[in-house]
Amino acid sequence: MDSNTFAEDRQIDPEQLDVEAVKQADRTFHYAEQSVHARANVDRIKLQMELIEARLALDCREHPENFGLSKVTEAGIAAAVRLRKEYVEACKAHIEAREESMLLEKAVAAMEMKESMIKVLVSLHGQQYFAGPSVPRDLVSAWKEAQEKTENSVNTKQISKTRKRKKGGSE
Repeated sequence: MDSNTFAEDRQIDPEQLDVEAVKQADRTFHYAEQSVHARANVDRIKLQMELIEARLALDCREHPENFGLSKVTEAGIAAAVRLRKEYVEACKAHIEAREESMLLEKAVAAMEMKESMIKVLVSLHGQQYFAGPSVPRDLVSAWKEAQEKTENSVNTKQISKTRKRKKGGSE
């Protein structure tokens, strides 16, 4: 999931509530579809991990000396399998896939929240909440200010992640 695109998709333009409302179903479906694909990927990677575990366990039973075992026990086999690089890499892939899946589930929830907020804003607009004899709050200016803060925050986080990756990759 592209965090910059998601940050844009979460935003509501209070001057175009009709456009926001029309686009919302497609945006929600987009993230729901990605979430389903991510969940299926988690299941595929989990199956691969289980197959690797089973194959390594069989190999360990047939050739315990290749796994550094002098005595074959179930606990020893399980430990030897979990120490293999191949199994550890499969576990890491599974964790990463689960993380992506959970993020997309939260993205779907955020899109559903956005839909609710659009409904609230339309209702407030229909009740002339933003009109009246007193000077109404400048929602557009306040919104633009909040959006700039959000964009700056997202950009700062992206730069920070990039720096961390560069540090981790160069060592």
